[in-house]
Amino acid sequence: MPSTQFSPVLVVGASGKVGSEVVRLLEARGVTVRAASRTPQARKAQCTTTEWVRLDLEQPSSFETVLQGIQTVLLMARPGDERPQETALPLLEAMERAGVTRVVNLTAMGCDMRPDFGLRKVELALESSGMGYTHIRPNFFMQIFCVGPHFAQISRLRQVRLPAGDARISFIDARDVAAVAARCILETEHQGRAYTLTGAEALSHADVTQIISRVSDAAVHYVPLDESEARSEFTRAGIPAENVERLLGFYRIVRTGAAGAISPDVERVLGSAPRGFNAFAEQNASTWNRVARP
Repeated sequence: MPSTQFSPVLVVGASGKVGSEVVRLLEARGVTVRAASRTPQARKAQCTTTEWVRLDLEQPSSFETVLQGIQTVLLMARPGDERPQETALPLLEAMERAGVTRVVNLTAMGCDMRPDFGLRKVELALESSGMGYTHIRPNFFMQIFCVGPHFAQISRLRQVRLPAGDARISFIDARDVAAVAARCILETEHQGRAYTLTGAEALSHADVTQIISRVSDAAVHYVPLDESEARSEFTRAGIPAENVERLLGFYRIVRTGAAGAISPDVERVLGSAPRGFNAFAEQNASTWNRVARP
């Protein structure tokens, strides 16, 4: 039966890894979805029941139209934004004015331990807004090894080069994050709660590269960097200085072991264990096979 109790649902960041999967899951339940992206044009041609709309967080004048008739929102700040509160807080205010009643808020693992962190400021603003909320706080996604800077290193060098030491990280599949988000949208018992989302195992980057090497034709190695080496390499890669220091700060936290914690919250919400990295790697072996040979 279609689930219409919370329709329509606005999905912010609907073209991303988590957002696109949430759209798919909600569509499968018969929920009317308004999918928001800065570049919705490419998706509009693929539309079935989903309405694709343009939302630019730096243009508050667009918020009122996008929010019209919306009760429930999946909120996510822009990935990598240094100060997400500067764009998210005006959107929260617009959501209140528009009559939004429930917000599922995608933040990050551990942000509740850092009151100075931008995503925590967004959480606190949401909690004091009067709207119902659920925070979902995922760890690093497994997908980072298939796209972006990590994949570029694998493609060019057959290496992953990071200042992570031998610390372990409980990587999570973005699909599990999306499944939790969809449940939190569809089920009222999650309101007022915060979920830390991790995989069921914690792996070092050496473990990860060994798994990638085993399932694919790409012999990949992990090269641990010190901070000076990492700063130089990040800078040469064209990363702005402010973001370089932010990345180095993240990896200082990683080296303390904080990202290796394992949470039961995925299984608590979904009733099943999160996907493991071995299964993820086997499903994505062809991605690395395509770049296995120079």
